Amino acid sequence: MTPRRLTASSQILLLLGFLVPFVVSGFRGMPMGASPVALAASVVLWVAGLVVGYRAFQARRPAAERGWRGVCAYVAGTSATWLMLGIGVGFVYHPTVSHTFVGTHFSSILAITLVVMGVQIMGREWLGVARNLRAVSVVVVLRWLVMPLVGYCVSFVAFRLLLPAHLADDLAIGMILLCTSPTGAASNSLTLIARGDLALSVSATTVNVLLAPFLQPLLVKLFVGSSTSVDAHGMFVDLATTVLVPVVVASIFGTLFPRVVEAVKPVLGPLAVLSLACVLTGTVSKGTATMLNNLYVLGYVAAACVVQGLAGLSLGYFIPKYLRFTTEQRIASCFEVGVENAAIAPALAASYFGPLAIVPAVVYGKTQNLLAVMVFARRFQRRDQPGREAPTQRVPDSAVAD
Repeated sequence: MTPRRLTASSQILLLLGFLVPFVVSGFRGMPMGASPVALAASVVLWVAGLVVGYRAFQARRPAAERGWRGVCAYVAGTSATWLMLGIGVGFVYHPTVSHTFVGTHFSSILAITLVVMGVQIMGREWLGVARNLRAVSVVVVLRWLVMPLVGYCVSFVAFRLLLPAHLADDLAIGMILLCTSPTGAASNSLTLIARGDLALSVSATTVNVLLAPFLQPLLVKLFVGSSTSVDAHGMFVDLATTVLVPVVVASIFGTLFPRVVEAVKPVLGPLAVLSLACVLTGTVSKGTATMLNNLYVLGYVAAACVVQGLAGLSLGYFIPKYLRFTTEQRIASCFEVGVENAAIAPALAASYFGPLAIVPAVVYGKTQNLLAVMVFARRFQRRDQPGREAPTQRVPDSAVAD
């Protein structure tokens, strides 16, 4: 069987694993113990789907490593599958998941993802900030100006003007949380794929992550504080403990012990993917019941996310053009501005706001992949001559996790 057919078979098996319990529950989701037969069928279908997916992954890469390293490469290289699996488990079994450790301590699990990212931000990345100070400063300023402003305008039109107030407020909060979250390593990976300035991308990501605990609570309070109570101090403490501290401590460790990081490098990518999948499982479980009662809002959210993504990616590319950035620098800026970290926003939404505030981050995580990879990255790749190989540059293994 060809790799394409194996991949299709894997996706069908995984989808059936979600449909069986969802149909049995009457399309409402159910506790795991409500139907042992449906649960067993789901587990069998999911395991079979992952095994077939692993075979497809190996078939596409005949020279790929086998054994545990091959499994690690499979998990890291198929992050979308694992993240969708996490979302599906949280959605179908939300009555149970919402009361488990995954559903109540997802912020602690999120710290694992950020440790994986931080441990790969070594001394050379900090030096890169100093070497590209002007370019990094411009990209960071654009990131914290463009996305929050566009997000506010989009949420005002798509939600506040078209939906009832009790729904519009939560969805607008979710969009603002998303637009004020720091970028993640996914932007670095996309910059590498599109042959942009990776050094600039990694440097800007590093600064954005450090600024997030200070800027995100202030921006959220500025944009939605007039209509909703915002605990800016609580958000700052949460972001400092789950984002700033893990990244800084891990970065210091990675700088002091680079050989240790190199030794465990094969497991860093899959660890980030699995921890992020658990975060999405927990956060989605919190908002599923409300989402099922208001399914019609998904169309509005999807449209808002597409507009948001197109605006952020486009402005991130074209504004630096007038500041005399090189093409490679504009590509890095495009992804640094327009690609969001879809893990931090739902975690904050579930902790501080209503369940519907989780929805924009979950939807945007998928729409940004389609826009950034299928549209922008492919367009940037075509600017090169046929047959030209991508430059060899270092990118954090955690890039697959955003």
